[in-house]
Amino acid sequence: MPKLDGLKGRGMIMYYKLSCFYKRDVFFFYSDENRYDRRELEKGNRCQVDGGLTYIVDKFDTYLSTYDILPTVGPPLVSAKFKEIIERHCENDCVFIPVEIKSTKTKEQNNDFFAMIVSNSVVCLNKEKSEYKPSIKSLPDGPISINYVVYIPDSLGVHHIVRMEESKHLIVVDEVFVNLCKENSINGVTFIKEGSLQRPEYL
Repeated sequence: MPKLDGLKGRGMIMYYKLSCFYKRDVFFFYSDENRYDRRELEKGNRCQVDGGLTYIVDKFDTYLSTYDILPTVGPPLVSAKFKEIIERHCENDCVFIPVEIKSTKTKEQNNDFFAMIVSNSVVCLNKEKSEYKPSIKSLPDGPISINYVVYIPDSLGVHHIVRMEESKHLIVVDEVFVNLCKENSINGVTFIKEGSLQRPEYL
């Protein structure tokens, strides 16, 4: 695994927005059955969850088990393999909660994935060079919608995966994290470069 110091030695560290792809156009939804507000979990505000969480999807695809990260409405879902890699190399950056995925069509259940709660939030948006606006016009100091993102150099510090403090649903990773995914053939993960988030350029 590349060392952080080694990356610094060869110039500015690049940051990326964490994203994912899946063969079918579908989302795994955070269920209304859960007792915890998903928006709070996405902000990392409530990491101590008793028991597990429930997600729902219409049906289970035959290739579901080949993916290490899934498209979600709610905190990301990751495989046991991905969870172990993150825990080993990104200590204290994430908390993982067991998940039961339910099929709304067949009533089948899957317990192979974990909700990934990113624990740390970091101020990393270069507001002078980025393009953003309030998500709600009547709340100018509230949540923002980012159209074009530029990151503050070296803002992640010792962390390899964080939530952006300015927009906490956005997960940012560094090159160490990217290389971990490549070296371990993590399926389904992708990374969006600095620039437009409306017409993203992928790594």
